[in-house]
Amino acid sequence: MEMDKLKQWMELAKNMHGGDFWTNIFDQEFTKQFMMSDQQFNSPSDGVNRKTGQEEKLRTYPIIDILEGESEVIVLIELPGVPKENIELGLNGNILTIKGNASPLHPHLKKTYTERFYGDFLRQITLPDTIAPNQLSAKFWNGLLFVGYQRIIEKGEIIPID
Repeated sequence: MEMDKLKQWMELAKNMHGGDFWTNIFDQEFTKQFMMSDQQFNSPSDGVNRKTGQEEKLRTYPIIDILEGESEVIVLIELPGVPKENIELGLNGNILTIKGNASPLHPHLKKTYTERFYGDFLRQITLPDTIAPNQLSAKFWNGLLFVGYQRIIEKGEIIPID
């Protein structure tokens, strides 16, 4: 897309959705996950930063999906090769925390190339509802951690109008 057309498109979106349209878009958590810093921009697809020579993990680990229904919420967390003994879950308000360690399957062998994540990890996930820890259920199956809860649907009372 030509730069002039891109500028016109951005200005049109700004005018249609209000002056702070782009600020609202770029302040969203899901947008931050897709934005690249300058350091990541200078990294090739092999995960090695050419400036520092250091390996970098460009993705957030572990990968998650949040599935919402009217009566339930399920968080699907991918943890291939991580035993459940190496995983810890916590909940504070509506923040689900998962931490643990992904150990190499063959630590005695030299890694000549790898795309898998190894090491300690910590990820905090904002749930759509605030719940108590005893409302959560967790099941680990084939490298997938399913964390879910039933939504409490409260129907308000109808207030008569005089």
